[in-house]
Amino acid sequence: MVHAPRLFGRACVLARGDRALAEDLVQATFEAAGRTWQTLGGMTEEQLRSWLWSTLANIAAGSFRREAAFRDRMPRIEVRYRNTPVDPSEQAFSAIVLERCWRIIREMPPRQHTVAMLRWQLDMKEAEIAALLGVAEKTVSAQLHRARRKLIGQLGADHPFTGGDGEGASP
Repeated sequence: MVHAPRLFGRACVLARGDRALAEDLVQATFEAAGRTWQTLGGMTEEQLRSWLWSTLANIAAGSFRREAAFRDRMPRIEVRYRNTPVDPSEQAFSAIVLERCWRIIREMPPRQHTVAMLRWQLDMKEAEIAALLGVAEKTVSAQLHRARRKLIGQLGADHPFTGGDGEGASP
């Protein structure tokens, strides 16, 4: 296309000499032109050049904004997903507490044991458990509440439940 060389030059200026980025910007501009060609086909060369340059500038601005937003979020992302060093004593303690939880659950009355296993081992929701067992959701909720209370009572401060005792809490 006749506009490509000058558009590429303009893109190089916008991209501060980054040829790969400039190529991507020109490609995105021509893709946008292709999507709206029925409108653009009737324009004069000057109108088309103006549309291409404006579109290039808008695409570049959007790209730069997304990149800046990503750069701003990157430190939070790194902190969130950075591998933290494993503390062997904490890991061993957690394994011991978890084993105690499962032992307590195995010793629960049959219905409570079943509900606890479905929720905490199979990660089923209360509604799914209720449907499977043919009981009301409130019954499942009550059974889970009793199971949690029993675990907390027998484990003391070592219990695995965090914040409140909502339905989503799991050992």
